[in-house]
Amino acid sequence: MPTTLHTVLDLPHLRLSLFAGAAGLDRPVSWAHASDLDSPWDWMAGGELLMRNGCTLPVSGAAQAALVERCAVAGASGILIGEDPETPALTGALAAAADRHGLAVLTAAYSVSFVAVARAVADANTGEASARFGQIEKIYGALRDSLGDRTGDSPTARLGRDLGCRLLLLDTATAHPVDPAAEAPEPALRQALLTAVHDHDGRIPGVLHVPFTEGTTVLAVEVPAEEPTVLVAVEPPGGDTSLLHHLATAAAVETARQGMLREHERRLGSELLAQLLDARVDPGAAREELAAHRLPAEDLVVLAVPQEDVADQRDLHLALSRRRVPHLLLNRSDLLLALLADRPGEVAAVHQRLGPGTPVGLSGRCALERISDARDEAVWSLALARTSAGGLVRYGDETGFTVLRSHAEARAVVDRVLGPLTAYDRANGTELLGTLRAFLVNRRSWQRTAAALNIHKQTVMYRVQRVEELTGRRLAETADITELWIAFQAHALLRGEVLR
Repeated sequence: MPTTLHTVLDLPHLRLSLFAGAAGLDRPVSWAHASDLDSPWDWMAGGELLMRNGCTLPVSGAAQAALVERCAVAGASGILIGEDPETPALTGALAAAADRHGLAVLTAAYSVSFVAVARAVADANTGEASARFGQIEKIYGALRDSLGDRTGDSPTARLGRDLGCRLLLLDTATAHPVDPAAEAPEPALRQALLTAVHDHDGRIPGVLHVPFTEGTTVLAVEVPAEEPTVLVAVEPPGGDTSLLHHLATAAAVETARQGMLREHERRLGSELLAQLLDARVDPGAAREELAAHRLPAEDLVVLAVPQEDVADQRDLHLALSRRRVPHLLLNRSDLLLALLADRPGEVAAVHQRLGPGTPVGLSGRCALERISDARDEAVWSLALARTSAGGLVRYGDETGFTVLRSHAEARAVVDRVLGPLTAYDRANGTELLGTLRAFLVNRRSWQRTAAALNIHKQTVMYRVQRVEELTGRRLAETADITELWIAFQAHALLRGEVLR
């Protein structure tokens, strides 16, 4: 028989008194716990006797009644108030709330320690503790079997059956299963969990009570993992909070195993993307490989991000996998490249995970055969994104450089305007192109340009004169200067840079 509050109240050595809520004396009590937290109900799993010092009790009747109401909703067994010189008056509102919710409110004399009450409840529940140990043994038995690969079941699935409840291991941000093959929560339960997490500012208290259908208990506990993870228990056995945390420990091992599988998946994806970019894979085989990664052979985009703006490729891969975003990732030439399906929601998910301020270059839509060209488009767009307030630039979108909206246009401008200088420098070992760039960057100052290049001012003047002869453009004419400056912008952007 489980211990009830009536049993605890009748223990003579505790000298407890009933203040209100007599209808709740038949509630079973699993544990007595002292807490001065502002929201102790966030750490309850049900069946606790909450013990509060008088000095931590709210003063107003409304606040005292709210304490009773929230504890009742969380499934507390009762509330014990320790009387001391600072205990405020127990109000009629407190008594009315206790009677209304059938939650017993007890008082303890100043001379009675909370330790004595906790020990008495523990001693009275010795038989219940034996059953609890049996449940804990089931948890770690399932964990041992999973580590030894003795069964194809996940620990979470097996424990749900063994304990007679429903267990779900979910991503905190999306409420999707950590294991893509696992049971998914129904939409109503998923939304209830997301709402409860949002109401707690994304943080999971000791035990999160998830409001669901009336009469159904849904609790969630945090699971230690690389990405925020929760274990959700629907109709968990008993009311022991510690049992849920044992379950979370087992779930952490399962989450780590899923992380290893995702890491293997990431490495395979990186190798495939490298082969696609270098044209080292047969198109037919490439289509099969993309399908295995849940990516189409058409309607793809390449995304480019500076490596220094990505904390960890493993974390990004895990986060995108949790969000059901098919992708391939590859680090190359100080860039992180990603291949995605051209769907706005998936591109937005990547940008959100990287951070809104992260510069992101996005190619135009491409098919399998154009992935290498799409990489160049993404790098081009990234150069523009570094100066974009929005952080993400898609190839072909309007930019600040109106005449430089595409890779092909930029190449044409460079070849037409700067091509003669490049050819002359290559044939004669001169540095006319670099001198012109320095001259424009330094606002056509002979002296500053000479200092920047560490040459004589007369040398700068001679080189600029030769530039005018080869390009057919005069640096005294505004139109010619504008054309040369745009050509240098195009030259820089083709190299993944921004001319300043």
